[in-house]
Amino acid sequence: MNGEGEGKMRTAVSRIALIAALVSASAGAVRAQDAGQEPQAAEAPAAPAAAPQTASADQTAPTAPPRPNINPYDRDIAMTVPLNFNRRVLGEMPVVLTRDDRFIVDSEGFKRLIDPLLTPEAKAELAARLAGISSFAPEEINETGIRLEYDPDQLAVLVLRIDPTKRSMESLFRGGRPDEPGSAPENFSAYLNSNLLVQRRQSDGDVNTPSVYLNGAVRYKNLVFEADVQGREDLFSGDYEVDRRYARFVYDQPEEFRRWYLGDMDPETRGRQGYVQMGGVGVARQRQRFEAFRNNVLAGGRQLVLQEASTVRVLRNGVFVREFRLDPGQYDLSNLPLETGSNDIQLEIQNESGLRETVAYSAYLDAIDLEPGDYEYGAYLGVTNTGLFGSPDYSDGELAFTGYWRKAFENRPAIGIGVQASEQVQNLTGQTQFILRNGARARIDVSASNSDRGAGYAYALSYDHAVDRGDTFDSWTVVADFTSEDYASLGNATAQNPISWIFTGAYSHRFSADWLANLTASYRMSRSAFMDDSYSVGATTTYRITPQWGVQFGAEYTDYGSTFGINRDGFGFTFALIWSPRYDRRGEARYSSARNNGSVRFQQSTENRVGSWGYSVQSNYDDGPGSVSGQLDYVGNRFDASLSHYAFGQDFSSIGDEQVTTLRLGSSIATAGGKVAVGRNIYDSFAIVYPHRTLNDHRVIVGESFERGEYVSRSGALGPAVSNTLTSYVNQSVRYDVLDAPLGYDIGEGILRVRPAYKSGYAIQVGSDAFISALGRIVGNGGRPAALLSGRVRPADEPNAEPELFFTNSVGRFAVQKLKPGKTYRVELFTSPSAGFEFTVPADNEGLLDMKTVTLPIDVPEE
Repeated sequence: MNGEGEGKMRTAVSRIALIAALVSASAGAVRAQDAGQEPQAAEAPAAPAAAPQTASADQTAPTAPPRPNINPYDRDIAMTVPLNFNRRVLGEMPVVLTRDDRFIVDSEGFKRLIDPLLTPEAKAELAARLAGISSFAPEEINETGIRLEYDPDQLAVLVLRIDPTKRSMESLFRGGRPDEPGSAPENFSAYLNSNLLVQRRQSDGDVNTPSVYLNGAVRYKNLVFEADVQGREDLFSGDYEVDRRYARFVYDQPEEFRRWYLGDMDPETRGRQGYVQMGGVGVARQRQRFEAFRNNVLAGGRQLVLQEASTVRVLRNGVFVREFRLDPGQYDLSNLPLETGSNDIQLEIQNESGLRETVAYSAYLDAIDLEPGDYEYGAYLGVTNTGLFGSPDYSDGELAFTGYWRKAFENRPAIGIGVQASEQVQNLTGQTQFILRNGARARIDVSASNSDRGAGYAYALSYDHAVDRGDTFDSWTVVADFTSEDYASLGNATAQNPISWIFTGAYSHRFSADWLANLTASYRMSRSAFMDDSYSVGATTTYRITPQWGVQFGAEYTDYGSTFGINRDGFGFTFALIWSPRYDRRGEARYSSARNNGSVRFQQSTENRVGSWGYSVQSNYDDGPGSVSGQLDYVGNRFDASLSHYAFGQDFSSIGDEQVTTLRLGSSIATAGGKVAVGRNIYDSFAIVYPHRTLNDHRVIVGESFERGEYVSRSGALGPAVSNTLTSYVNQSVRYDVLDAPLGYDIGEGILRVRPAYKSGYAIQVGSDAFISALGRIVGNGGRPAALLSGRVRPADEPNAEPELFFTNSVGRFAVQKLKPGKTYRVELFTSPSAGFEFTVPADNEGLLDMKTVTLPIDVPEE
């Protein structure tokens, strides 16, 4: 069953459970209600007329064993039950449980569910056997090779056997089926995020002019216009500058996995291509979920460009390495000590505007990681940006093209090619990989260029091998990477290549789920007059002592090549103690003797819910300079805020020489479906959840879970609630409820399955004008409870309206939902002779209608 179906089933069951609780239903009644939870559009089989059409007691052999007692009542019962095969639920269909313990199956419903499991010949045989028959007894289809049985404990019909020669072909290794798409977003939506930042420096006592960060998107169908603008005071000139960080149109073709760009672009690159921002037009095809704008870009796979002051935490293979407090600028990751192996690198970046981002990359090659048979491409044409900060500057740029195409084949090596071209530089790249025996892999990455410096080239060869033994594993990686002196790309047009060869290797071994060890080595050959060759060898081991405590030890020997007189060469050790008392709290203490630096940090993260608090405190020492900082975070209903204080100096004795205090407030305004709401920052898609007018002043809440009264947002004076964390092109659920809803008020499903488009919005109404729930009890002649009756209910003045399912439990109680005030309804029961009744919902009813006891002139047999 797909995710949407599961959501509907869970919702239906929860609603049934609610009704059962209201009417004090017995366990048997709940089972009966659960079996009939989905109303059928077609009329339920009438009892007992359905059975004699094709089956009779005379057809049963006299020597047949006694039938199991599947119906304890002295009358036929019409139900809707699941059809199960091999512990799989195929769907639901109508059946009749006869008073003499037989079950009669609806032909049309059965064929619809069983046909996908049969060969074409078997389908034709079954269709011929059931031609002209609306219902059948299970023994009537035995000759087709299908055997059925009714299980009263599961309240389901079981397919005991299908003749193997009549089964359709089924793959032993089937991939998971994708969910049915959730509800589509509104055609038009828009949002605007705003973050206000105020900063005070103790050295001069001045409070800087507030910095303002604005970003948002306007969407119509599949076309999105998105932009980011910021205003802040220049620290050197004192002038207030307003910069456009990006502005562009984005058009998606989800069915083709394709996205078009027009405006400021951040082109995707592959292999040895260089990154450069461009203004122009572009297109990219990726089967994987489309990637949103990357505020912080890994330029050329080796450099990080920060547009604003940020805290950057570096992790390797999920293990924390180091934290930096960095000003806006470009940072070369090649100089970080983390690049000593082929492990995955992850950067956690928190900007001063409050945005948190994660950037990940491989330290060596961009692997061709497509599914077999899949392909991807990107092509971007425009003018290059010659500025590094502020608004993009294309005035001195040149017309350029960058693009790539990669394909993963099913029976031969994958390939990738890339082209970059401008008047100044032309670059061609190629990639491939070979799958070797025992799961090993060899990869080749080559590139050639032509520029004002002349011809250049680069290549990299790598080999990796992993052996997975379940609880333990081993992995090896070796890489040889060469770059010629004159090699150039769009991101390195002047061919600045101080390093010629880079040799790296790594070995990892997991002893157990709690114990991991790594060995790494690297050697870098320099062609620069300002540095010598450098190398490093290191070993680390991480052990989880308890679920809360972990420890890490390491040793290394490093020679940095005496860069600019900075010499921290030699042998050293590292030590780290990690404490995670719960999922949202983490403490760390680290020290490295080789670099003579250390840090202590404790953090409690906030959650995306109203009233959530978070905080962090930390101290860093870096071979002299030291710092102490703290931050307090708060999540409100319509905003989030943070207050931080940072003190630093040339040593710990002067740590208070410079102190900076920063306050940030963030909020957003959004519209979709004609509704407007204020909420917290939106980073992709959102949902506005608003109450129906019949709820009056009752507030709507939205959240991932409502345990302990927690929620993400609530409606109020500033408009509806806002769900601000929806992700584009992924099925997900929006859960909602009403605070102190009137007794019996039907708010609907309580959950909506959605599939947002890129930066899209939803408008979800909670409640409706059909919000009344009616409760009562039916008794027949002699005052006997009318147990386990089924039927249908519809408005008396709308005989052709879609009916709702009606049933009673084992003591004759019933519950009906989705009723409108002031309207008259007709209940039709599946009895013989047919019976029913009408009732009217008072116009002033607020949610619950107690119908007490309804007496009908029907004979109810004794059990």
